[in-house]
Amino acid sequence: MKLFAKTEESTTKCKKCGLELHDEERLRRHEKVAHGRKIDAKCRNCGAGFRDPDDLRKHKKKCK
Repeated sequence: MKLFAKTEESTTKCKKCGLELHDEERLRRHEKVAHGRKIDAKCRNCGAGFRDPDDLRKHKKKCK
């Protein structure tokens, strides 16, 4: 088993709110959800609303 020394993680900062994230993908997702246009994705079973379609997809697996 190899152990790696902890290296300094690069962070990316949101230009709108200053939140620091670990990578570009997380920054893009944050900007879409927190600062982007609101997405009215709703669960057909219970009516719960979501801004991120991925969150709706995850919810649908549990809401049957």
